[in-house]
Amino acid sequence: MNRRRRRNVLLLLLFYSIHAVCANRSDSTLASTQSGSSNKKSSKVVKNNLKSIQTDCTRDHFHIQLDLGKPFKGVVFAKEFSDECRASGNMSSTISIMLPTSSCGVRINPRENDMMEMSVRIIIQMDGKLRQQVDMEKNIRCILPSDMMGMEVEGMMANVMEKKRNGRMRNEVHLQAPRVRVWLELGSNNGAGAVEVGQATTLGIRALLPGNIGVRVVDCNALDGLGDTSQKLLDERGCPVDEQVMPALLMRQRLAEEGWSKPNEDDLVERLFTSTFPAFKFPDRERLHIQCSIQLCNGKCPHVDCNKNDPFIMSSDKQLAKIEVFNSLAVTAPQIELDRLMQRDTKAEEDEIRARRQKSEGVLCLSSSKLAMAFAILGLIFLLAVIVAVICMLKTRVDRRKAAQERGSIFSSGSSTQSSHTHSHTRTFGTKLLIPYGSGTLPYGRVY
Repeated sequence: MNRRRRRNVLLLLLFYSIHAVCANRSDSTLASTQSGSSNKKSSKVVKNNLKSIQTDCTRDHFHIQLDLGKPFKGVVFAKEFSDECRASGNMSSTISIMLPTSSCGVRINPRENDMMEMSVRIIIQMDGKLRQQVDMEKNIRCILPSDMMGMEVEGMMANVMEKKRNGRMRNEVHLQAPRVRVWLELGSNNGAGAVEVGQATTLGIRALLPGNIGVRVVDCNALDGLGDTSQKLLDERGCPVDEQVMPALLMRQRLAEEGWSKPNEDDLVERLFTSTFPAFKFPDRERLHIQCSIQLCNGKCPHVDCNKNDPFIMSSDKQLAKIEVFNSLAVTAPQIELDRLMQRDTKAEEDEIRARRQKSEGVLCLSSSKLAMAFAILGLIFLLAVIVAVICMLKTRVDRRKAAQERGSIFSSGSSTQSSHTHSHTRTFGTKLLIPYGSGTLPYGRVY
């Protein structure tokens, strides 16, 4: 009976111990799960949201006003132009930035109803110096009405009259200066605003103007968006500088408004200048900006043969105005970037091999611990050398003292012997007296 009781007690104790261990494990697991969930909740990033975006654009400027709904101390800048096209917050909830439409990555796209859309990608950096996960990137758009795209050409109609027939009478009425619309389109063949290096890209310049106004595209330049780097595409005559980069422009013309009446020379026409070229980019920029000048002529513009060195000369009465048009395009170069990374890796390997060669040529490289140990050993050797030098110096002094004492004892014994010999000699020969000579030849003489 006692054995059975003991066995039962042991079984109960074992059962309770196992139950307690399992309970502790479940509690620890639950606690760790709760702590993990709390950590996940605490590490969850709270994204910022814009309260409102307001835009206002003209041919020359793109104005953006952002409302973040809380004090803002960071910076807002156009993508890839963080130093040149930026605005800093002053702890206000709103911030404004003004961008020139000819740079800073602003792109212009034609829309329906003769309208233009301007777009730009901006970065909203929440801190003044640091880029964080909570920063925002937005594509901001602004619709430019068609009337803002046009411009008046003064002096065009000074000598031109509109003639209207009313029966047999002919009235001459002075017209107002005509409005001209010119813009530059840039993109791939399907109209996309992003291409890769080498991809076929089309540059198109559209001009809506009266038929009696001539147009010639001159001075086309590829820019990096800041004006620091440029590449001339068309010269001041409108001829291509390098046809492999961009060939000559081709011109097509059609009536902007077709009707049943016979067209007049001053009817509104659309002229389209196009050129297809392989996309290119500047090494340090992803955005490619192209800017061209449009020369308007009173009548037809002078013909220029690009195969010859004929200058583009116009008289003052033929020159009407010169309009600047521009646009931008995103150009990526994945293969070039890959080659650059491969070149960087190759250069790193070459530098490593060069460093190994320098090590093998006698360059000693030591860690800080080994260097400290070497200095400690050198210090110990120096200390031992000093101790040996001191011991040698002390030994030399002791030897000198012993030699001096021995020399003194010899002199004392010698003097005592000489004095005894002198005393005996005196007793033998008597007293000695020294008398000087008168002649001075010998200082003293001895008298016995």
